[in-house]
Order: sequence, then structure tokens, then C-alpha cells
Amino acid sequence: MFRSINSKFYAVVVLLILSFSLGYMILAYSRHQQLKSAEIIREAILLEHDMTELNTLFLEARLWEKNIFRQQEHQAHANFGSHIEEIRELLDRLGKKEIPESTQITIRQIILNIDTYKSDISKLMQLSTNKSLHETRMESNYRSLASIILNSSRTDFLKPLFNLTHFFITYRATRDLQTFQALKLVTKSLEKKVRTNGPSDIRMEDYLQTFEQLLNESYAMELEIKAINSLLEENNRYLQDHFLEISEISNNLLQESLEKSDTLRQEFQSFFVISSILGTFLVIFTLLIIFRNIITPIRSIATVMHNVKRGKISERFTGGGNRKDELNRFGYSFNEMLDTLENNNRRLRGYQRELENKIQELSAREKEQQRLTRQLQRAEKMEAIGTLAGGVAHDLNNILSGVVSYPELLLLDMPKDSPYRDSIEIIHDSGQKAAAIVQDLLTLARRGVAVTKVVNLNEIIEEYLRSPHHRKLVMQYNEIVFETDLAPDLFNITGSPIHLSKTVMNLISNGAEAISGMGRISIHTENRYISTPIVGYDNVKQGDYVVLSVSDSGSGIAPKDLERIFEPFFTKKVMGISGTGLGLAVVWGTIKDHNGYIDVESEPGKGTTFSLYFPVSREEIAEEEITPSIKTLMGKGERILIVDDIETQRTIATSMLKKLGYQTTSVASGEEAIEFIKHNTIELILLDMLMPPGMDGLETYTKILKIKPDQPAIIASGYSETERVKEAEKLGAALYIKKPYSLADIGKAVQKALASSGSTQD
Repeated sequence: MFRSINSKFYAVVVLLILSFSLGYMILAYSRHQQLKSAEIIREAILLEHDMTELNTLFLEARLWEKNIFRQQEHQAHANFGSHIEEIRELLDRLGKKEIPESTQITIRQIILNIDTYKSDISKLMQLSTNKSLHETRMESNYRSLASIILNSSRTDFLKPLFNLTHFFITYRATRDLQTFQALKLVTKSLEKKVRTNGPSDIRMEDYLQTFEQLLNESYAMELEIKAINSLLEENNRYLQDHFLEISEISNNLLQESLEKSDTLRQEFQSFFVISSILGTFLVIFTLLIIFRNIITPIRSIATVMHNVKRGKISERFTGGGNRKDELNRFGYSFNEMLDTLENNNRRLRGYQRELENKIQELSAREKEQQRLTRQLQRAEKMEAIGTLAGGVAHDLNNILSGVVSYPELLLLDMPKDSPYRDSIEIIHDSGQKAAAIVQDLLTLARRGVAVTKVVNLNEIIEEYLRSPHHRKLVMQYNEIVFETDLAPDLFNITGSPIHLSKTVMNLISNGAEAISGMGRISIHTENRYISTPIVGYDNVKQGDYVVLSVSDSGSGIAPKDLERIFEPFFTKKVMGISGTGLGLAVVWGTIKDHNGYIDVESEPGKGTTFSLYFPVSREEIAEEEITPSIKTLMGKGERILIVDDIETQRTIATSMLKKLGYQTTSVASGEEAIEFIKHNTIELILLDMLMPPGMDGLETYTKILKIKPDQPAIIASGYSETERVKEAEKLGAALYIKKPYSLADIGKAVQKALASSGSTQD
């Protein structure tokens, strides 16, 4: 409806004008009605007042009328005249008022009567004056007549004079017709007597005639006065009646005026209520328009601005009314500005975050570089130590071959009751123990895992906990509580059971040795998916893992020592008493050989937790193979070429294979092996991987395959299964066997290799 702020403004102005006009009309009408009602009441009151004053003036006039014919008649007449004038003026004023026509007629009649009343009073006063003068003349005439009669000699006139005097006094007292007639008869009688008896007295006759004339005039004047008094009395009664009538009329008019005033007041009240409702509606409607179309948008804009001032630039103007008016357009334009500001702010925040991320990334890179540098230094140190250990282990393996392999061959041929059997078995056991130490060195060099298969870590832990070594450990540390929390649904992993078991043993033994007195060791396993790489002692990549945690409540590891705990022979223990110094080094080598990760958390005085992460295998555990007897490992005279640069190794292998029924030929280098293959046919080659300074096993086998592409071979080494060993296996080498040889291991390997190549003689 209102598409612009101008239309809203004009609409509000019109509504306000209408509201003010209506209010003014209501006030004016109210004022008019109040004035009208007040005027009616005032007129009624004034009428009542005038009527009261009229009665009062009339009564006062009557009083002054009574005083006119007494003493101070002039003052009384003046006061009477002034009251009559006031009555006349009051009647004229009443005649001009809005009163009923009948009342107007009555007032006009009263005015006429008042005028008559005034005229009659004037006449009466004139007559009274004349009467007084006439009475004076009569008195003078009477006195003169009486004096004449009394001074005369005639006594016969005394009685008539007495009668005249008596009746004159009576007449003067009564002035009625009877006394008038009586006085007149006496006067005539005296006059007649004066004329008939004796000589006439002219003066006496004149006085008698004058007295009679004056008497007639007096009585006529008395009659006129009585007539006027009668008229006055009648007029007064008429005036009194009309004054009473006017008083009643004024009372009625006053009552009607009051009723009319009440009616006007009620009408005004009804009009005021209706007008007030209409005015209130107009005001509310105006305020609603102002609120909806002006105040609400302004308030919304102000709220948005206030929130923006406080930093909440996500607030927006919601609008109200028509979207096309100036306020709403301003609000939506302000929204667009805020959108632009927010987008710019978002970009700035993005740039800021990017800058912070860059800074954090650079800082993290720097820290990571420092950490990687430490890890690299640690790895290089471990690699250097491993290389040294590997070289030593390789040489020891070659040396130990005679200590491990020959006692086994001798025991096969020696009678059970031979006095040398126990000694040779001791030599054999010592050789096995020495081989185990060598294996630790190979593990340290990450060259010790020769056999891997699918295993369950829970089974390895439980097998170790049932082992004599653990029972011995529990007896030795009888104040330590060993707790296990093994996940029942633990996934399988791929690994070497021997190395894994030794890792568990080393961690538990290391924890027990760290506790003095009472303590606790907890072994925990769980399946864990790493969604975000973990940065710890090692960087654990994303993936599924089986986690082995071994926690102890021991003395903990100092931060300065934490970086070196996996170094060989770095220990705070007494060498030769509590350990060999290779325990944690073997753990580190084992976890690396299993492509896993290790993390260490330790706090001095509160204990240490080792967490090992092994990649999950989805394969099932294969059935355990039964160790075959020597009879089942016997060959059928197959020809085997032994290639090894060390004569002792060639001799040991030759002796074992011959013991198992195979034909053997041995050479000392790869070059000799190639020459032998060119001119001879054999079923299998037992090929050593390292044969310095000539060709190694991979190079030798590669050239042999060029001569005889299907030639089967077994790779042997004092190291673990290296990358070159794996390349040889890819070329066609059937198996890998680790030195030092055992009769069972070499027999099984030869059988599998011959069976896979189809070279077994029937």
C-alpha cells in the first residue's frame, strides 16, 4: 500500500491531521456543549434570579407606595419611582430572553399593568396632594365660617354649627357616603336657616356655599381616590398573581433547563465515547503504521548496526512492510553491504587462517624437522649400530654354525649311553643360546625376522604368561601385580611369533625391573583405527592397527634419557645382572621389522607406558605345522649344489644333506657355480646370499637362470630376508633359509623346494 517513505509520511501526516482535527472537534464540541449547558443553566439561574429580584422589587415598591402618602412622601415617591423603573427594566430584559410565548405575553401584560400601576400612583399622589390642599381650604373655610357664626349675635346658628362641626369631623374620619350626605344636609340646613332667619349675612352664605362646593369636590375626589385605590388593589393582585405565575414558570424553566443540560451532557458523553473510540482507533492505526513502516525498520536497522558494532556482522535486517520503500531498501542495501563486508571479512579470516596455518605449518615444519632430524639421527645411530651388530652377527653365525650344527649331527650318530652325550648336548644348548643372542643382534640390525605368519597377539601374550620365564619373573618380583586387559575381538597381524614373544617378554621384564617394591604392570590390547596421524615418539600413519600397551608404575624415564632408551647397551641397570642391554633395542628392531610404530609416555615417579602399533592382517591363522622327524625328511639321492664362500659352511651343509640322503657338490664362489652349471645337471642349488668380494647370491642366481631358466634354488644367509633375497625369490628361488643351519630346517626347505620344482626322484 505504501511503496515509499514519502507515501508513508503523507499517510501519517493525514492520519495525524485527522486525529488532531477529530480531537479538536471533540474538544470544540465538548466546549460548545459545556458552554451551551452552562449557558442554559446560567440563563435559568438568571431568570430565577430576575424573578426573585422582580418579586423583591415589587414588594419594596409596595412598601414605598405605602410611604408615599405618609411622611417624606417625596423621598418615598422617588424610591417608589426608582423601583418601578427597575421593575420596568427587569421586565423589558425578561421580555427579550428566550422564554415561552405565553410567558412573553404575561410579561408584556405585567409591563402594561406596571405602567398602569405607576400612572395610578401618580394620579393618586396628585389627588392626595389636591385632597390635602382641598382639606386645607375646607378647614380654613370652616374655621372662617365658624368664626363668623360665633362672632355673630345669633345664637340660633350655634346648634347647626355644632352639627356641622360634628358631621365635618365625622366625615373627615370616615369620608363615606353617609357622613358626606349627613354633612351635606347639615350644611344645606344651615345655609337655609341663614337665608330665612333674619337679615342675611353675605359672607356667611359665601362661606357656606364654598364649604358645600368644597365638600362636593372633596367627596368626588374621595370617590376618585377610592376608585384608583380599588384599581390599584386589583392591579396589585393581578401583578402578584402574575409574579407568582412567572415564578412558577421560572422554576419550571429552571427545571427544564437542568433537564436539558443533563440531556446535553448525556448526549455529549455518548458523543465523547464514540469520538474517543474513533480517535483512539485513528491514533492506534496511525501508531501501527508508524511502528510497522517506520519504527520497526529503523529499530531493525539500529539493532543490526548495534550488533555489527559489537562485532556480530552475521546479523541481518529482516525488513517489515513493503520491501520497495526507502527504509527497507536502505535495510536490504545495508544487508548487501554487510554481506560484502562479511565476505571480505571471511576472506580476511581465510587469509589470516592461511597465514596462521602457514606460520603454524612453518613452525610445525620446523618442529617436525627438528623432530625428524632427531629421529633421523636416532635412526642413523640405530642403523650404524645395526650395521655393526649385523656384521658381528653374520660373523658369529658363521662361527656358531659349527657349535650349533655339528653337535646336532654328532648326537644323531652317538649312542644314547655315550659318556660324551651330555657334554655335546651342553655344547649344543650353549650354541643355541649364543645363536639367540646373535638373533637379538640381527633383530637390532633389522635383519632378524626370517619367518612371518599370521598370528594373534593375544595368543602370544597368553603363551608368554604361561612360560617358565614369566613364572620365574613373578616369583622374583612377588610384590608386583600383573594385570591383563586383552580385547576379545582382537584382529590378527602378520609377524614372527618368536620375535613378538621376545618383545612382550622384554617389555614386561623392563617394567618389572623399573619397579622397586610394590607396583603394578598392565598389559592391554585393543583394535584402533587411526583417522588422524599421531605425532609421538614415532609418527603413526592413518590405518587399522592392533595396539599393545604395557604400562608400569615404576620410576619412569627422565626426559633427557627418553631419546636414547632404544640404543643398545644404554641402560641404567647393572649390566650382566638385570639385563644384557639389548632388550629395548630388540623391541625397537622388532616393531620396525613388522612395519609398525612405537610410542612412549613416561613421567618420572609415575611410571611408563609403551604402546606398539602393528598393522592389521585380514588373513586367517593357518594350522600349526607338526615338526617332522628325520626319517620324513630323508631324500632320494637328488643332486644339490652348495654355493658358499666359507668352507665351514660348505662342510656343515654337505654333512647335513648327505646325512639326509642327498648327493652334494660344493663350490666357493658364484663364478665357480656358473661354470659348474654349464657342464652339469643338478636338481637344486643351496645358494649363500653374501659372498664377498665376488658376486653375491642374487647376481649368481640371475646368471644361472640365463643358462638354465627353470633351475630351482634355496637362498641362505646369516642375515634376515633382505630386499635382494626377495628379488631372488621373485626370480624363482623357492625358499629362504637362515643360518646357522639346523637339520630339520634344511631338510624341510630342501623337500619343499624339490616338491615345488617337480625334481623329486621316484
